[in-house]
Amino acid sequence: MSTTKEKVLSFIQKAYPNPISGQLISSELAISRTAVWKAIQRLKEEGYEIDSIGRSGYQFKEPPISKALLQDQLTTTLIGKELLVFPTISSTNTKAKELADQALIGDGAVLISEEQTAARGRIGRTWNSLKGKTISLSIALKPDLQPAKASLLTQLMAAAFINSLPENDSVKVKWPNDIVVNGKKLCGILTEMSSELTKIHYVVVGIGINTNLLVEDFPEDISSKATSLAILQNQKVEPNHLISQFLKEFETLYLNFIESEDPTPFLDSCRKASAVIGQDIYLLKGNERQLAHAVEIDDEGQLLVQLAGETDLTPVFAGEISIRGLDGYI
Repeated sequence: MSTTKEKVLSFIQKAYPNPISGQLISSELAISRTAVWKAIQRLKEEGYEIDSIGRSGYQFKEPPISKALLQDQLTTTLIGKELLVFPTISSTNTKAKELADQALIGDGAVLISEEQTAARGRIGRTWNSLKGKTISLSIALKPDLQPAKASLLTQLMAAAFINSLPENDSVKVKWPNDIVVNGKKLCGILTEMSSELTKIHYVVVGIGINTNLLVEDFPEDISSKATSLAILQNQKVEPNHLISQFLKEFETLYLNFIESEDPTPFLDSCRKASAVIGQDIYLLKGNERQLAHAVEIDDEGQLLVQLAGETDLTPVFAGEISIRGLDGYI
């Protein structure tokens, strides 16, 4: 049964972008105005950013992620049936791994937060996300696959995200794990696994999406390398619809992959939307930089390149290699 705090939260979420009066919440829930106020204070203490708008009532500062709205919109059978939503968290991937290690979440569980304070990317990179302006989402999976195939889930997630956007012609995949638009990063994907030699215990696939960040929200050193859906669409993004569409697309690709073990459908999407195939690029590893020409993504999800001065194709493994364009990020 929902608590008073959860019921008050649901009212404010469903009212957005309009404020809702404390009197209306009080009447609908048959509780006192004082009880409403106390519930609001507890929500603020938990990290929810709620404004008091004079006589108009209460309103979220940014479009809120709502568990209740997501559950109403989700049509999936596996992905997101177990749904954990946090106003703020250190890292959804870290939390998902902790819960999976203790067998406290099942196959297809989804963790979502509006803010991460210790987000992680490939090769140990860290960053913070701004509350209410980004989506941090991790999916815990227990696929019956060989561990070597787990890395393909990064590209499956990239294809699912692109498929979930109504207008995606300009949205590209920067192999292996970034989504870019006009050479600027929109999303980053991180896949982590717990396994034995021939058996996967679990895989956590996480994505960070820049939704409602404005140009001035980006630090100066990355403002030329990053963008958001709000900047691209010139309006704020409603996160719940975006998440539900994305999880629907992810489930379609994932269940097909688990059944067939054929990655062609999502690899073809990544090939078609590739930001690197046919381009001259730099391969970066530590302080080393090597010039190459990106030729193709093979059926194992590896990038095949022609190194400068060579004629044979060389596979690039995602692990410790980063890719940059000749004139910048990509």
